[in-house]
Amino acid sequence: MSVPEGQIFVIGDSHIGLTTGSETRVNDWLGRLAAVRPKALYLNGDLFHYLIAHPKFRTESVERVFKKFRELVDQGIAIHYVEGNRDFFLRGSFVEDSVSDVATEYSLKAGSHKYLIVHGDMINDRDWPYRFWRRASKNPFMKLGVTMIPGPMARAFADRVEKKLARSNFKHKTRLPIELMEAFGRRKSSDGYTNVVFGHFHSKLVLNAGDATIAVLPAWYEAGEALMISPETGEFEYVKI
Repeated sequence: MSVPEGQIFVIGDSHIGLTTGSETRVNDWLGRLAAVRPKALYLNGDLFHYLIAHPKFRTESVERVFKKFRELVDQGIAIHYVEGNRDFFLRGSFVEDSVSDVATEYSLKAGSHKYLIVHGDMINDRDWPYRFWRRASKNPFMKLGVTMIPGPMARAFADRVEKKLARSNFKHKTRLPIELMEAFGRRKSSDGYTNVVFGHFHSKLVLNAGDATIAVLPAWYEAGEALMISPETGEFEYVKI
């Protein structure tokens, strides 16, 4: 399809590998995206298999992707990075040098619509074990521990995790938590949001949740699809570039 200029794009769960060459597909896509002169790109979490934003874990693949982001930002394309469950210690890191900003969620207005873009792994406010794990894995003490790990040990750990994750298919759940998504959307509609965009669940899906519409992003690594939002009308559709 023909993609008009000046649109807003959202992708999620690209799960780029950390080994050299893994970045080629996404960088080629970013080149095609730049050609349609988008207004903004939102990265809705889990850009890499996992990203520990510390120089010890900065591979050539990571380096090349963030260099490409910097090129797009320098061309006037805003890139907003939503932290996912596989993203660690982004704030104050090299990540912030290459994108416009980093946050756990973003609010944007498009036409008469108000969007909330959030990864989605925290929608179950009663999943205490997961919430505990997330807090334990992303706190300042863990960040300090990462800085103290010797470089060779850190790279060996990264290699082991990379090989393990590369063999998985990244399917998050056999059953999507539709009820939780709808409940979240209804709560957010009371705050004035008309649309919620989730990543995390790897399934292309649109749901009605009271006065809000929920769009779940397909995993970008599977089909290369993005959500495209019109800044003028606020309408959205799934597209390939």
